[in-house]
Parts: sequence; C-alpha cells; structure tokens
Amino acid sequence: MIIRNIINSFFRTSKIKTLFLVDILYMKDLNAIYNFDNGDFIIKQLNSILNNKTKNLIKKTLNRDIYIKIKNTHADVFEIMLFDDLSVDEIISIKNLIYENIVSKNFKLLDKNLLINIDVTIGCSKSSEKQIKSYAEKALHEAKLNYLHYMYFDSFLYKNEFINKDLLEILNHNINNNLVEPYFQAIMDNQSNQIVKYEALMRIFDKDGNMLMPNVFIHKAKKSRLYQKLMEILFDKIIIYIQKYKIHISINLDYTDILNPQIKKTIISKIKVNNVGSHITFEVLESEKVSNFELVNDFIKEVRTYGAKIAIDDFGTGFSNYENILNLDIDYIKIDGSLIKKIDEAIYLNLIKSIVLFSKQQNIKIVAEFVSDLKTLRYVKNIGIDFSQGYHIGKPTYIEELLGVINEKRT
Repeated sequence: MIIRNIINSFFRTSKIKTLFLVDILYMKDLNAIYNFDNGDFIIKQLNSILNNKTKNLIKKTLNRDIYIKIKNTHADVFEIMLFDDLSVDEIISIKNLIYENIVSKNFKLLDKNLLINIDVTIGCSKSSEKQIKSYAEKALHEAKLNYLHYMYFDSFLYKNEFINKDLLEILNHNINNNLVEPYFQAIMDNQSNQIVKYEALMRIFDKDGNMLMPNVFIHKAKKSRLYQKLMEILFDKIIIYIQKYKIHISINLDYTDILNPQIKKTIISKIKVNNVGSHITFEVLESEKVSNFELVNDFIKEVRTYGAKIAIDDFGTGFSNYENILNLDIDYIKIDGSLIKKIDEAIYLNLIKSIVLFSKQQNIKIVAEFVSDLKTLRYVKNIGIDFSQGYHIGKPTYIEELLGVINEKRT
C-alpha cells in the first residue's frame, strides 16, 4: 500500500494534468444584494455540487478512475484538477458537464423561499509544469475579457508567446532581413468555381527557416512595438505581388490597426502611390472591442476612394448585431468558421440562412470560411453563399507554389 501511494503521489506531481478554473460571475453583486452570509452559503452549495455530483459524473464520462482534486482557492474561484492528460474532445466534454451542472442548479438562500441561479466563467489548461495554474488563469482572464463562458489556453503556445526569450530576436531577424512573408489562401466563386482572390496571412521564420504561426508571435510583436514594422513589410510584398501577378488580395486588419494612426497612414499612402486599391479587400476583424463605428467608417470611406473593398471577418462571433453591420459600409461578410463547421446541424444551418438572407437584402456578398470538405461546400452552395474559403478550396501557401512561379526569393 505504501509503495502504491508513493507511485500515485509521483504520478500526481510529475505527469500531465488538466486544470479547470471555475469563477462565479458577479459575486460582488450577489454579496451586495443578498449579503455576505448568503454569498458564503452559495459557495458552500457549489463546493458540495463539485465535490460530489460533478466529480462522479466526470469519472463516469471519462470511463476511467482518475484522481480529481477540487478546492475553493479564492472567494469565488474553484480549482478542478484532473490528474490526467485529457484529449481535446474530453476537455470540451468535461467543460460542458461542469458548466451545465452549475448553471442549471437552483441555489438556495438562507431565506428558504427564494432560489436563484448563478453563472460562471471557466478557464482551462493542461501541463506537467508547476505553472499550470498560471496558464489556466490566463485562459480564465481571456474568457472574461472577451465575454465568453469558457476558454482553453495551450501551455506550449503560452511558453512560446510569453516566455521564449528568443522570440524577440526572431522578430527582429525577420524585420532586418525582410523575411516577413504573406501566405495566400484561395477564395472561390461558388457560381463559376473559379479562384477569384486570395487572403494574405502573415508568416515569419526562425533562423533555421522554420515557419512560426501568428498565434505564437502576433501578441509578442504588438507588446514589443514591432507589429507595425512587420505589417509594413507584409504590405510591401503584397503590393509587389499585386503589381506583378494582377491578383486580388484580402488583408486582415484588427480594430486596433485602424485606430493606429501610423498603420492607417502607411496603408492609405501605399495603396495611393502604387495604385493597387482596386485589387485589395480589407477584412476588418469582427470584435466586441469595436465601439467607435465613426472611426471605422472614416477608414472605410478613405480606402474606398482608391477602389478598395471592405469585408467583416468572423461574422457570428463578435459584434454579430445586424444594426451594427448597417452602420458600416461593407461589401462582404465572412461567416465565422465555427458556424460553417456545424452547417449540417439544423440550428446552425438556420442561423447561417438568416445571415445569408439579411446579407442579400443589403446587397452584401457572403464568404464561407472553413470549407474543409465537399459535403460542407455543397451545403454552402445550396443556401446561396457567394464564395468559399477553406482547406477543400486550398491551403495557405507561398506565392511560388500558388502560381507556379520559379526562382522567386523571399528576401
């Protein structure tokens, strides 16, 4: 028994673990409205739910006996530590289980005649390191910041993004050597089945030529004030390719890019001087952070004078408010891939159909993202979506492979 306990103890401390942080929303308001005694009573009830019903359901769902440790670490935050390396599907399943068990529960108050419901935000990460709680806290913070009920944070990406001391050097290496490169993903016209434009995606490379994905370096680039330089190099190369190959290219812009006067000035100056506006579509990333529609429309009006088009990216996840869309003079709506991936489910199909109907009434063209197979493409075509983008249409690739060009050099 002693040896077994030692083995179990070693497993718990050295192997990959999965941590869920559960934060009760608006706990201060509950305390203010119902007093602290009732607040404490709610926490006691939640503690009992998690340590009994929820814990048993987790083990039943995973169909294996794993060690689970649950504790109330702060007044309104619970840790649920699973000493197991859960798969992505298992994490989603357990997250749903935890969330539904809490929000569907009627919580008693000390006044027995009154029942209330609570809501929670969940952050999750998995790691074998002691910093696992920091990773989960990062996920929880991002979820609350973006008004989501759940977010997962990959500890590997966290280390690359925030801890990797070489990343700043890699960013400067790409800037100094002009290595920033657009990778292009095809966008197909669903009527003609012809490729009509390409979305440009920023890529950078380490000193060995290995490519880094944006989710690794974008945040670091913005924090270190190097993002503007990366954008300038990217935009310069896009202009060169437009002039040389006469292709139409879509470029992603975050709301903060539009607010940045230097980025805005550089973009407008370059499309004016090089006369490439008619070959460019700016994809404004949909976000709840967009609060000043006048500033966005000022940018739209200015680039339109040079022939540029405007698209709203990731529609269905951020300010998916039709009234807000009416405040913007746009040409395209790109339906978020998270919806398109579920287009074969009736509820999502009906939601997408409503977006299509609204867009057609406003004379706005629609692009479906994440069209990854023929089945999805058929759905997309059948409900009248104008354009398709995704791995079934084409994966992101460099210009030489895309157009069959030889002897091109990134530098």
